[in-house]
Amino acid sequence: MSILGSMRSGVSGLAAQSSAFSAISDNISNLSTVGYKGTDTAFKTLVTKQTTSSAYSSGGVQSVSTQGISTQGLLSSSSSSTDLAISGNGYFVVNQAATPGSGDIWAYTRAGSFTTDTNGYLRNSGGFYAQAWSLLPWDGSPDASVVNIQGINYMKAYYDTNGQVVYINDNIIDSTNLKPINLATIGGTATPTTQLSMGANLPASAAIGASQKISALIYDSLGNASNLSIDYTKTGSNHWSMGVSIPSGAANITLTNSAENNSVYYAAGQLEFSSVPTNGSQISITDASLGTTPVVFEFVDDVAGYTGSNIAVKRDVNDIAETVKNLVTAMKENLPSGDRFSASNNTVKIVQSIVGAELEIDASKTLACVQSAAKPNQATGVPTGIFKVAELDKANKNGGALTFTSTNASDYTGAQSFMVGEKWFKFVTTSSASTDPRDGSTAKPYELNIDNAMVGGKVSPEAVVNMLHGAIVANVPNSECYVASGKTLEILPTTTSMDITFNFTSIGSIAEGTYRVENSSTWSSIITNSKLVNTFDDYAGTTQLGSQVSAILFNADGTPKSFGVDSLNVDWANGAKDMSPDNGNNVAVGMGNVGTSDGFTQLSGDFSTSYIKQDGAKFGNYSGVDIDSNGVVTAVFDNGETHPIAILPLATFSNPNGMSALTGNVWIASDSSGQAMLKQAGSNGAGEITSYSLEDSTVDLANELSNMVVVQRAYSASTKIITTADEMLDELTRMV
Repeated sequence: MSILGSMRSGVSGLAAQSSAFSAISDNISNLSTVGYKGTDTAFKTLVTKQTTSSAYSSGGVQSVSTQGISTQGLLSSSSSSTDLAISGNGYFVVNQAATPGSGDIWAYTRAGSFTTDTNGYLRNSGGFYAQAWSLLPWDGSPDASVVNIQGINYMKAYYDTNGQVVYINDNIIDSTNLKPINLATIGGTATPTTQLSMGANLPASAAIGASQKISALIYDSLGNASNLSIDYTKTGSNHWSMGVSIPSGAANITLTNSAENNSVYYAAGQLEFSSVPTNGSQISITDASLGTTPVVFEFVDDVAGYTGSNIAVKRDVNDIAETVKNLVTAMKENLPSGDRFSASNNTVKIVQSIVGAELEIDASKTLACVQSAAKPNQATGVPTGIFKVAELDKANKNGGALTFTSTNASDYTGAQSFMVGEKWFKFVTTSSASTDPRDGSTAKPYELNIDNAMVGGKVSPEAVVNMLHGAIVANVPNSECYVASGKTLEILPTTTSMDITFNFTSIGSIAEGTYRVENSSTWSSIITNSKLVNTFDDYAGTTQLGSQVSAILFNADGTPKSFGVDSLNVDWANGAKDMSPDNGNNVAVGMGNVGTSDGFTQLSGDFSTSYIKQDGAKFGNYSGVDIDSNGVVTAVFDNGETHPIAILPLATFSNPNGMSALTGNVWIASDSSGQAMLKQAGSNGAGEITSYSLEDSTVDLANELSNMVVVQRAYSASTKIITTADEMLDELTRMV
């Protein structure tokens, strides 16, 4: 029995050493295999329970092979940006199919020798395809998993075959949440700007009215780049307002606060003319304060001979700029708050005033105007040429507007006196003593000679406003609060003005207007005895002074206290997709965080810009890809633009050595390893990714050759056990 046991013990030795030799063979064979983990062979005894102390029952040996899956290999440099190595914990997530189906195997590897296949997908030398989280610019959705890359927010999401956004659950490993990286589909695309981040110091010592300018760049959906001039003006101690230029090819632009139901802080529009409008072409503008009837401006060759019902605008067939000036003059004369309109070469610029009502502009009947292509019909795609310049949100402004409408002198001279800031005024034809009808005193009001406002036998409302404004400047405290704007007198409190009292009851037949008092968001008729209180609460519950809440209100330590603007919207007339909340495509404007110095500050010293960042890209051909240490895959274009497209996650395991190996230098999860946990490289214990590098095999050739000699000798010794036992059995059988 003991002889046969000895023979079997020798056989087990042969089997164990053969197994060890096989492991050594695999190790040496994979000496140059990227990411290969060497296999070590350990031995354990096979013990037969001894039933007596007088005889020994032999057992044997077993081999136990373990692959050091968690062992870190040395990193060696490479010339390819898609050669990737992991420094630290984690494994690339791969699949045997580029676009995995239900039966395809999800696996994990350290073999990062990725190259593009014939279809442009990233595949490693083992034939497995890299899987990643796709990235899109963040659309503001709370359902999205947001990643900040160099100051710009992106989200883990992709577009499905119907063009709908699919938000990724970054904890799940399946084909819905992980997608292959296809570099062949990157080139020739343009991405609109969805985020604009800025940081700057606005000088604390700046005088009221001082302005500072920042130049930024945005891209529309067609890849057109537009420069934006963003102006910050100091309106009071710690208060700064904000305005922005309108890009060429746009119909309008607005600054809003998305946190307050997209309340409008600033609005502007324009009419750009590519040529002189044809005779009879029209521009219609509907001012909400005048009702729903549009004011129609018609371009004509002969104003004097015009017999139509519209407002005639002289066209200069040889000069676009002169025609634009004529149009602006007509707008100032016929629309409230005329200073909203200005001429700039071939363009009418429209900047909404604090007290101005919404303007709806119809340029569809003037094809020489670029904006005739604005706002296409959603169903047909045909441009309507109709766009709006929004009214500033009522809850964020404070003021009044008195617009003179009559051109008859008798309407003015027949009116009684009226009050502006505790001072009485009256329109007359000749200066004479009069009794103030408001308080019964014999005090003489300040008299305004209406004859000085006559033009061509009729009263010019614009001249009336200029005359009244001049009298106010000369006689009324806080006269800076009164602004002559065409035929409108605007009443705009400042941060230092007193409360304003006015009474326009007596001139109701010649003027119309609105005002807002105290903290109410309701605007009422200004034709009454009223007091405009120079105080209102903004959206942050902070008591403000002046005519408008601040775009940035600063704390005493120079950090922001509140922001009145966080998004920018543009309606394009060049065929690009509108940047608006309705399209989920407005531009998020970041100026830092409240109470911190990570964006805008108001400190001593000069104005300085610390950073300007925006996403989006103009058209460019794909020229390469960069992959950073966090696994962010960034497409590089020949126009110098970069665009993050995906993130390569790393899978970690509670026991990575418990994974099961498959052909191709990959492993799959098992009960022993535990489930994979996806992490972004460089976070939560996951290692970092190094591009232009590969992880070498963990095999030590010298050690393997030494082990091979030991195994060979052990194998020979085991054979000796068998031959010796055979000789002993032979001796035993000869005794019979």
